[in-house]
Amino acid sequence: MMMKYVMLLCCLLTVSFLQAQSPATVECRTGEGIGEKLHLFKVVNGTKVSIADAVYNKNGYYGFKFMPEYEGFYVVGDDRNYQYPVYLKGGETVSLYMDKDTVYLEGKKNTEENEVLFDWIALSKNIEAKAVHFNRVRSTYQDFFPEFEVFLPRADRFRDGIKTSNPRFNELMKRSIDFEKDLYALTFLYTPRAEHPKKEQRVAYYSTIVNPDKFSDDMILDMPYGMELVNRYILHVSLEKGPAGKGLDRISLIPDNRVKGELVIGQASGMKSYFELKKFIAENEKYLNAGQKERVEAICSKMYEVRKGQVAADFTYPDSAGKQVSLSDFKGKVVLVDVWATWCGPCRSELPHLKKLEEEMKDKEVVFIGVSVDEEKNHAKWKKFIVDEQLPGIQLFANGWSKITKDYKITGIPRFMVFDREGKIVEAVAPRPSNPDLKALLEEELKK
Repeated sequence: MMMKYVMLLCCLLTVSFLQAQSPATVECRTGEGIGEKLHLFKVVNGTKVSIADAVYNKNGYYGFKFMPEYEGFYVVGDDRNYQYPVYLKGGETVSLYMDKDTVYLEGKKNTEENEVLFDWIALSKNIEAKAVHFNRVRSTYQDFFPEFEVFLPRADRFRDGIKTSNPRFNELMKRSIDFEKDLYALTFLYTPRAEHPKKEQRVAYYSTIVNPDKFSDDMILDMPYGMELVNRYILHVSLEKGPAGKGLDRISLIPDNRVKGELVIGQASGMKSYFELKKFIAENEKYLNAGQKERVEAICSKMYEVRKGQVAADFTYPDSAGKQVSLSDFKGKVVLVDVWATWCGPCRSELPHLKKLEEEMKDKEVVFIGVSVDEEKNHAKWKKFIVDEQLPGIQLFANGWSKITKDYKITGIPRFMVFDREGKIVEAVAPRPSNPDLKALLEEELKK
C-alpha cells in the first residue's frame, strides 16, 4: 500500500513538473466593438505589462501560446477598455468570446479556475461597467448605490463558495473579490460623473474601506489593478482627512514594505529633477528591497544629464580591502576617474602612461580613481592584477556594468573622466593618459 502512495505522489509531481514546463494557450473569438489587435498582459508588481500581440484573423479568432512566468492572473484584451483577466499556468488552455457587450468562456478546454473567474466576471459585470467604464456607461450615485448594495452580499456569498481543487487560486480569487469591492466603490467616487454624492449620501460600505491593516501583505501586487487600487485608496484617505490630508505622508498609509516600495517607485517615475529624485530616494530607501533599488537606480540613471558643469552623479564601490569609497569623499580635490577592466586591451595599454601621469602629479591635489567593471567571477583576478601591475591611486570594483556606467552613459572602455574641486563634471569623456592634453586639462583645473 505504501508503494502505491509513493508511486501516486511521484506521478502527481511529474504531472506538476510537466505542466510547469509546458506552454499555456489563450484562444479568443471576438465580435462587434473589439479592436483589430489583441494584447496579452502579465501582472508585474500590481500593473499590467503587455507581453504579446495577436493580429486579427478574418474569422475573428486570435490566439496566444506562451510559457507562463508564473501561475496566476493574466489579462487579454484590446487597446481600449475591453480587457479581461484569465487564470493561467503551464499546459492549460483558456478559450473565450468577447464583444463590446459580452464576455464568456466557450468550448470544453477551460479550467475550473477560469470557470469560477468568469462566473465572477458575469456577476460583477454591471457594477464594474458603471464604476470603471464611466466613459461608455453613464451612471450617477442614484442608480449605482442601490445596485451596489444588492451586489455586496452576493459578492460575499460568491467569495465564500469558492472551493476549487487549487488552493492558490482559491486564496487569490477570494482576496481579489474583496479588493474589487473597494476598487469599484472608490473608482466610482473619484471619476467624472454628472452628479456626485455628498458624504452623507454614500452607502454604508464606504465607512468600512479605511483600515490601518489594509494592504498588510503584498498580495495586492498579484492583481492586474493592484497599484491602481492602492493609489485610489491613498487618495480617498487623504481627502477624507480634509485640509490635514494635504501634508499626509502617502507611503506611511500602507503597512506592507514591498507595496511601500512600489509607491516610492511610482512617485520617483513622475519626478523631473535628478537631484530632487535622489533626495526623495534617500529619504525612502528603507522601503526598497534589492530589486526595487535596481529599478529606482535605472530611473535615476536615465534622468541624469551628463554635461560639463553638472554636479557629479555619485558612486560608491569597495576597494580591494572591502572598504566602501565614494566619489564624493574627495570634494576639495580634482579627481581623475578611469573606468576600465582587466580584460580590456586598450585599458591595459594606457597603464604605463597613467602611472607616469600620477608620478608627475603626486605632489598636487589630484586624486586618481580606477573603477573596474570586471564581474564578480574575476574579482580575485582583479585583486591580483592590482598587485602585479602595482596600479597607482585608489582602485575600486564595480562588479560589471553597474551604476557608474549607466549614470555616465559609458558604452566603451577605457573611459576617463575629470571632476573639479566642487564635485562637478569638467570632462565626462576626457583625453586618455597617452594624450598630453589630459595632463594639461588637470593642470588647468588645479589653477582654479
